[in-house]
Amino acid sequence: MTAIFLFLILLGIVINESPTNVKLSDSFLSPGWQSPLGKDRLGRDVWAMVSYGSFATFLFAFPARLLTLFFASVMGLFSYLSPFAQKNIISPLSGVFIALPSLLLALLVIQGFGIGTFSLFIAILLGDWAPAYETLRAKFEEVKNSGYVLAASCFGASNAYIFRAHILPQGFQIFLILLTTGLPSVIMTMAIFGFLGISVGGEIFGPGLGEQISFSKDYVEGAPWALLSPILGILGLVYISGGRKS
Repeated sequence: MTAIFLFLILLGIVINESPTNVKLSDSFLSPGWQSPLGKDRLGRDVWAMVSYGSFATFLFAFPARLLTLFFASVMGLFSYLSPFAQKNIISPLSGVFIALPSLLLALLVIQGFGIGTFSLFIAILLGDWAPAYETLRAKFEEVKNSGYVLAASCFGASNAYIFRAHILPQGFQIFLILLTTGLPSVIMTMAIFGFLGISVGGEIFGPGLGEQISFSKDYVEGAPWALLSPILGILGLVYISGGRKS
């Protein structure tokens, strides 16, 4: 399943140009040999839009998730080094961000900084860092209070050695797990933003997947393939980014 989806996306990018140009003469062209998924109201190839939209979504989602986890890791490390800061500053702050809806935070960021790549990065970071931080902090505490770490401390191991030999490897494993399990939520967030008209890379890659859904929902009876295709694109990205295997 994963291999088929990736093959179709890559093939769509290779054989199609970026769907940034309007060709009204091909409006609502039905699926056929030249355009297997048909064309939308503006004459843009649906297969090309889904392919480039999926590629652009992953191209943005992966570094956005990395940035979020890096920030959460820094906060987790600071909490490990300073229990006072963890108890009185970072944990209360994390609780506030967990309580606030991530979409609300993202919309506030967009309202304050405008629409752009930087704004979307910050919006995703603010919406996702707190759950990742709490997971990393809990793992740090688990390893710190484990029997083998207590034994190492009794034999004179330094805090630097314990962190390097025990806490850091366990934290890295959790980091990788959070990276893969968190990508689907970032992809869905980007799809929601695209549906609301907030997306990046449109000049290069064409409309995003969420934007395609928003645009095609008004003429679904005339071209149902234009609405179904980006939905399947989002589901495919969520499926493969969540670590599923064919």
